[in-house]
Amino acid sequence: MKDRNYLQNAKIFFASGQLEKSIEYFTLAEKEGDDIVDVCLSRGAAAMALGRYAAAEMDFTRVLVEDEENERAHYFRGVAFVALGKYEKAINDLTFSLIRNNNRGIAHLARGLAYSELGNEKDAALDFNTASAFSDAELQSFKKLFGDIPSPFNNSKALLAKENAPWNNLLSSEAARKLSNLL
Repeated sequence: MKDRNYLQNAKIFFASGQLEKSIEYFTLAEKEGDDIVDVCLSRGAAAMALGRYAAAEMDFTRVLVEDEENERAHYFRGVAFVALGKYEKAINDLTFSLIRNNNRGIAHLARGLAYSELGNEKDAALDFNTASAFSDAELQSFKKLFGDIPSPFNNSKALLAKENAPWNNLLSSEAARKLSNLL
């Protein structure tokens, strides 16, 4: 007989910040045959919060195997790709997500970082400016997604540090301030 409490308990553990325990219970829920999309989206989010971006990528990819149009899976996998330095893949996933839901400040920020790391200053600036229009609280949650990983955003930092660069003319002072605070 199926124990329907695994998924419910996993979500309770996740909501209460017990991420390791939630991953354990999401895995049990998967073994019991619970909805793979629900399980993998949630377990992937827990893995990402713990800085396990490769595991998160795998879970979000599993979601997309089941439901290739799942906007949330593209969004989260795009953020994981940025953390893993897979910038072109990140841009693809984040663009897919933003076409379907343009109200994600973090998606604009993450895609801007990916563009910046690839040397595409103009598109990076457009995304950073868009991201700066969102609430500070939402943009601060970016730090929660990336945790304390060593910053992979060397090009973004270098571009912000350039004086009299075309970059500075593209990026609003508000966007530059917010981005500098996040990096």
